[in-house]
Amino acid sequence: MAFYSVAKPRVPRSGTSVVEVALILTVALVTFIGILDVGSVVFRLQGLVERARAGARYAVVNSFNATNVKNVVVYGNSAGTGNPLLGLTTSMVTATNTDQGDGTSRIDVKISGYQFQFFTPLIAGAKTLPSVTVTLTTESLGAPS
Repeated sequence: MAFYSVAKPRVPRSGTSVVEVALILTVALVTFIGILDVGSVVFRLQGLVERARAGARYAVVNSFNATNVKNVVVYGNSAGTGNPLLGLTTSMVTATNTDQGDGTSRIDVKISGYQFQFFTPLIAGAKTLPSVTVTLTTESLGAPS
């Protein structure tokens, strides 16, 4: 008994590779751009937190002046000179000094309304990032304020 195998004719698959590459490349590019967007958002949020901390630290060691605190947050100096950092404006910054009644004050510096441009498809466009608030407590240590 002999077994004979009959060769099946090959079916041409000329377009399938192109379709597969297109699908995989689309998913890979969207994922890559999404990772870049997420990294950029984390970077910007950390930058905003650092700017708010700088303003709160300035307010803790100097006599409280909301305008000077806003300038420190936006420009990096109390005079308000130079280029704004991270595209901030003073209208995005709120600085308050609340007396605690026990010789201490609470300094609150808040950055809100910061716009970020996303590039990832389906969510592309300008979005407002969450507000960033930093609170520090002052102590006079007997020094006049």
